[in-house]
Amino acid sequence: MQRICETLLSEARTRTDPVPGRCSVGDVARTLAERSSQEQPEALLVTVVGDGATAGVSAALLERILTLLLDNARRYAVRRIAVECEWQPGKVLLAVVDDGCGVPEGVGEAVFEAGRRAHPGDGHDGAGLGLPLARRLARTAGGDITLAPSLEGARFVVSLPAG
Repeated sequence: MQRICETLLSEARTRTDPVPGRCSVGDVARTLAERSSQEQPEALLVTVVGDGATAGVSAALLERILTLLLDNARRYAVRRIAVECEWQPGKVLLAVVDDGCGVPEGVGEAVFEAGRRAHPGDGHDGAGLGLPLARRLARTAGGDITLAPSLEGARFVVSLPAG
């Protein structure tokens, strides 16, 4: 909850900055993966796939978005968490993928509603605020986050303007 409040305050303070920034999505994702393994050595390793994509957002903003998605993935993953980076004309895509229980059919886009949890009785400590905040941050930067179909677990795709 503290991290979410810090993210909200930081986003509100920096929202008026006219310079969106640029960053290497692979570098930011790898830095977060390394930090995670140092801070939580018992947690699943985060694999980063893909490289060379530059987003038209600051590294700090991308880190905030990915941190929220990775926190969500850690709650549900069984063996695997991955960040897949891809460049497409005019945009950068990052998919945060886990092999957990996934989002139940019928919930879909509702996971982006504040306070909504896909699995309310699972006993984890989430408040249903991380995914809505991540989407808000992405949209503020001219991008979005969507829930993509997945055969196993959950797949959240972040699209951001290319840098």
